[in-house]
Amino acid sequence: MTRANAERIICERGWLAQMPENFREGLLQKAQLLKYEPGQVIFRPGDPAGGIYGLVAGTVIVNTAPLDSTPRLIHIAVPGGWTGEDCFMTGQPRRIELVVKSETWLMHVPLKTMEQMALADPSYIRAFGVISIIASDSLLKIVHSLQKKNVSARIASALHRMSWSTTAPMSVSQENLSIITNTSRKQVNNALQRFVEAGWVEIGYRAITVIDPSGLRQFAEQDQTD
Repeated sequence: MTRANAERIICERGWLAQMPENFREGLLQKAQLLKYEPGQVIFRPGDPAGGIYGLVAGTVIVNTAPLDSTPRLIHIAVPGGWTGEDCFMTGQPRRIELVVKSETWLMHVPLKTMEQMALADPSYIRAFGVISIIASDSLLKIVHSLQKKNVSARIASALHRMSWSTTAPMSVSQENLSIITNTSRKQVNNALQRFVEAGWVEIGYRAITVIDPSGLRQFAEQDQTD
């Protein structure tokens, strides 16, 4: 992964794609490009406050839960997504867990750097806060999907939410897909075969590629009883 390619990917969608060019350039000048191996924990609840991380490539799962509850898988991050801003906003320890599931590249901006940027230009506080708004929108989509009665519709919604490019395979296991959609592995397998036959997705070795996101989304929005 070259630095130039990483910066291109991280600016194609998500938070940085919505930011002014001068902010993007200033942030990337201070960002660190880091590589993680499968099994590494980026941070977990209770860890000291730190900076933000943006996913460039790879698979990172997000585990979280209400206080005093065991963290559970709720989301699989997509390239362009950022998290960790809560420490900057509150000054409190980490609240979620990020675990790497495949070779992964991340952009990291340390907390001290964020504070220095905000001190130099207070409008940057609002810019960093937008990460939380995007996360809230994502959580709303997750809740909305889980409320669907149709099992296949829930699975289709999750796949559509995690897909960001028709040429980018998602490294997601059927077991994890069943967890985030509150379904069984058998139901996930049956739904995936249906989606393949419809021409919406392709299945490869440990990867799923959404080749027709529009068709997949239309199916998900029907939400008819199984």
